[in-house]
Amino acid sequence: MSEQPRSRAGRFVDEPFPELCDWVAHPDVPSPAGGTVTACCAALAASLAELIARVTRNRLARQGQTDTEMEKILAEANSLRSKLLEYGEGDVYAAAKIIKGDLAACVRKDVGSPAKIAGTTVKLLRLLDGLGLKVPKHLHSDLRVVMFLSHACVFAICEIAEANIRMAGGADDALQERIDRWRQEANDYRDRVLAQT
Repeated sequence: MSEQPRSRAGRFVDEPFPELCDWVAHPDVPSPAGGTVTACCAALAASLAELIARVTRNRLARQGQTDTEMEKILAEANSLRSKLLEYGEGDVYAAAKIIKGDLAACVRKDVGSPAKIAGTTVKLLRLLDGLGLKVPKHLHSDLRVVMFLSHACVFAICEIAEANIRMAGGADDALQERIDRWRQEANDYRDRVLAQT
């Protein structure tokens, strides 16, 4: 089976979903892989968080109530989604430089794409802390999806960050502490929201 050359215009993360999946499935450099996939999954979780906040806000509005917290969650989830897509795109090119030997896998005090993706996804989890008590019950399953997906994304990107430390040939204690903290925070936020739903 011969494969046709592929082309794109613009960012990988702006590709239609089937084409993005096709780019991920091929070993071209640059091409999206684990970091970008994780960032895109976290961006989808942020999108679902926006939906939950929007439905809740609209329901309250129909009852003649306003909720500035839902507006804040909407705006922040939208911002986090945009950042995650940006970091996912950046990961494509950072990974290409690592593969080509133009960039060290892990540079002390460097805030690379995996760290940005992990930190941003933890912010999404933090944003939703307590939301289970405020949204309609019919949205609880969607909120649980957001929490499970975001939690998985934190753990996935931390695996990549730890692999980068190993590839660099040594420990980066500061980054490892952050990785451990991100994992703990992800566990804590997930568990709190799941207990509310």
